Amino acid sequence: MLKISKQMTEKVLLFICLMGILFNILFGTIAALSFLIGGVLFCLCYENKLLDLLINNKLLLAIPLLAIISSIWSDIPLTTLRGGIQLLLTTLFAMVIAAVVRFESFIKISGICFFITMFLCFVSDRYVINGLTGEHNLIGIFNSKNFLSMNAAFSFFVGCTIYRNDNFTKKVKLFGLALIILSFSVLLKTKSLGSIVTAVLVLMLSLLYIFYQKIKLLKLIRSQLNWFIILSFLMLVFGLIVIGNTSTFDNVMYDLGKDPTLTGRTFIWSRGLESVTENPIFGLGFQSAFYVGNPLAEEIWEFAHVPSGAGFNFHNMYIDITVEMGLLGGFIFILLLGKFIRLLANNKKLEFGSKEGFALMVFLYMFLQTFLEAGWFSQFTISHFLICAAWIYLKQTTELKSIKLRWNV
Repeated sequence: MLKISKQMTEKVLLFICLMGILFNILFGTIAALSFLIGGVLFCLCYENKLLDLLINNKLLLAIPLLAIISSIWSDIPLTTLRGGIQLLLTTLFAMVIAAVVRFESFIKISGICFFITMFLCFVSDRYVINGLTGEHNLIGIFNSKNFLSMNAAFSFFVGCTIYRNDNFTKKVKLFGLALIILSFSVLLKTKSLGSIVTAVLVLMLSLLYIFYQKIKLLKLIRSQLNWFIILSFLMLVFGLIVIGNTSTFDNVMYDLGKDPTLTGRTFIWSRGLESVTENPIFGLGFQSAFYVGNPLAEEIWEFAHVPSGAGFNFHNMYIDITVEMGLLGGFIFILLLGKFIRLLANNKKLEFGSKEGFALMVFLYMFLQTFLEAGWFSQFTISHFLICAAWIYLKQTTELKSIKLRWNV
């Protein structure tokens, strides 16, 4: 009689969940269903710890719950309600999986799933023509170069973590190195300058921050230095905004063969801000901006030279969430970012290759992407799954214990 251990069961369910998310666009309902089945089984196995997990991480659930409630004032209530429920389930399953699966198992299974995904994208001949620049961009198994580049960046971070994790054997580390090379090759083929620069910047910032955390300083000096770093970062962002509105920036972007409006983002942002002024407090409702027949959506689709009804967002997380869920949603998002930063600042276990180090890279990437993309709070996506996992890794020191799990076959 074959006995299936708890650890093997977790690995199989995790593989099903991750492949379901990564191949959601390619296989649609079947992939989403496999993710849901795997997530439900995880919850059933750990139902005795579920309530405590939800209570201790209620801030992470605030946006999904608001998304569900926003169906009350949405112009497409059923679509908003369905999307909100899906987002809540994605958040819940990611929290449970990150809380119960050993990190070494999580990152290794993630590496296998990403390797399969990146290999298929690397050999793919699926390209799209950018309507604003005329570039041919690889999209692989995904529906846009931005989505592929984001997944490639996460794959790159997973590879770096596997390669630097001291608990893995030399063979596993070599696999991590192979994943790094493959992921970065795919990233280059997407021709997404923003994602390439961001991925490299995240790696450098993570190494510098981990090194900084290891320096022994007096508490007062470290506190003052922290404020200096924060103010310097804000000044850098302000400086980039100023430069972005000068002719010098336009010339540099033209020299690189890129659109100085950041592929039309400035127009999209302006239309989004106009929508915020019309619906400031509660917004339009979760995922209620881009639907067929909405004048705002039709205007942006026409401008971007994409078919009516295509998946789209405002390419800025702060504008996107405020358009959909108003200043209330924007305020909750700022609170969430602040809590993330506080968790990182107070964490003394940051090591490159550890779960805390991985969480640092995921958060930095997602945070830097907030200015040019809107990858947070998207149901059945690896970006939302990993940011929820990063939250758990920073808040929780040990894995949860389940009810006894041993199946006889």
